[in-house]
Amino acid sequence: MVRKKHIATLLIPYQLYYFPIPGRAEGVRVALSLANLKWEDNKINGDQFAQMKNDGELPWGMVPILQTPNGTLAESTAILRYIGGMAGLTPSDPFQAAKVDEFLDGMEPFSRVLSGTFSIEDVDERTKARQAVFNEEGDGTKNLKLLQTKIAESTTGWAANTRDMSIADIRAFCGIFGLFSGNFDGIDKSILADYPGLLEYHDKVANEPRIAKHYANFYEGSLRWTYQPNAFADLI
Repeated sequence: MVRKKHIATLLIPYQLYYFPIPGRAEGVRVALSLANLKWEDNKINGDQFAQMKNDGELPWGMVPILQTPNGTLAESTAILRYIGGMAGLTPSDPFQAAKVDEFLDGMEPFSRVLSGTFSIEDVDERTKARQAVFNEEGDGTKNLKLLQTKIAESTTGWAANTRDMSIADIRAFCGIFGLFSGNFDGIDKSILADYPGLLEYHDKVANEPRIAKHYANFYEGSLRWTYQPNAFADLI
């Protein structure tokens, strides 16, 4: 097993490991593609995850991880920052780069809004719990309102007010709109109808030439339909 991994790393130096869903690895996948690196998307199941964890292959006990020529890197935001520089998605100006980091860190509460629901085995109970996250006082609602406000404050239209698209946009785009793919019980895309600013932002990022090209050829029924232009046109 170790020898096979070593050979694969020599041929394809960047090896990403995550479950077969967009999730927290999606932004990394986009950045790897935009960086034009040789990489492989290793889609693992629960048993493989448990084995990797048991074998000590996961630095923090979680995925995604990215095997690189210099070793294994864990945590999706750290990986995104690492690859983002290679993809030209990190500003060279120190202050703008710090604002990008600020936005990435500020998005973490939104990234965890469903975390308490994954252990609920009963489908009806899980659905109700997730719907409650997006009721008037729910954390999902509060976070969507905050993200809409923060993006609206940008004078450039990019999430961290950068001159060009950055890794903050990759994280925001993949994180916000991936949540409404239909993959999560009780989370319907109609929720986004209350957030015209976010829908406008989706249109901006989805039509950015590199992003549009990346998501141009996904099969019908793919969970990545939310990343294509006009995905939410019926809500506008």
